[in-house]
Amino acid sequence: MASIRAPIGEIINSLYGTIRLAAGDKRGVEHFNFSHLGFWRSFTAAIIVAPIFVLLLNVRYIVSDNDVSLARFASIYAFAYVIGWVVFPLLINYLTEIIDRGQKFVRYIVMYNWASVIQNLIYLPFAILVEAQIVTGTTATIVGLFLLSLVFLYTCFITKVALEISSSIASGIVVFDLILSIIISAITQRTLHII
Repeated sequence: MASIRAPIGEIINSLYGTIRLAAGDKRGVEHFNFSHLGFWRSFTAAIIVAPIFVLLLNVRYIVSDNDVSLARFASIYAFAYVIGWVVFPLLINYLTEIIDRGQKFVRYIVMYNWASVIQNLIYLPFAILVEAQIVTGTTATIVGLFLLSLVFLYTCFITKVALEISSSIASGIVVFDLILSIIISAITQRTLHII
């Protein structure tokens, strides 16, 4: 049985494709594996991002002023992390059918997942600096908005190219993804403090 963890060659190829796309080169699409196995392997991106996310959580836990145990904190955020990687593809599967792009679903999720590595490499180090209160105030706000804008525009481009849809529909899908992330984050925070 073939492994669903992407081999190093496929990881490098896919990340190169995301960099090409980040530069506005649609030919970056040629570097992804759009087979069904490639779909499952694209979730290797979650494993690649995980160490930076764990570092962010470590900093958040250290600076937080709460009495939540480390085990509870870690388990709730680990569950939320997995949910974050699973819920969007499940929902977007239905949404792509509604907008008559169901045949592009696998292609979109493959590109979306690998693009998440680049997005997180851009944003998470900054988030860590903010959590550690190394970057604060107006600087944190301006830099944060700038980085979020970059991630938003990049994700819109990925969505537009992958699904072959208009910029406005692509933006709507990305806003939906953002709202979903905010909801998951809010539920995580609420769950964390429920006795």
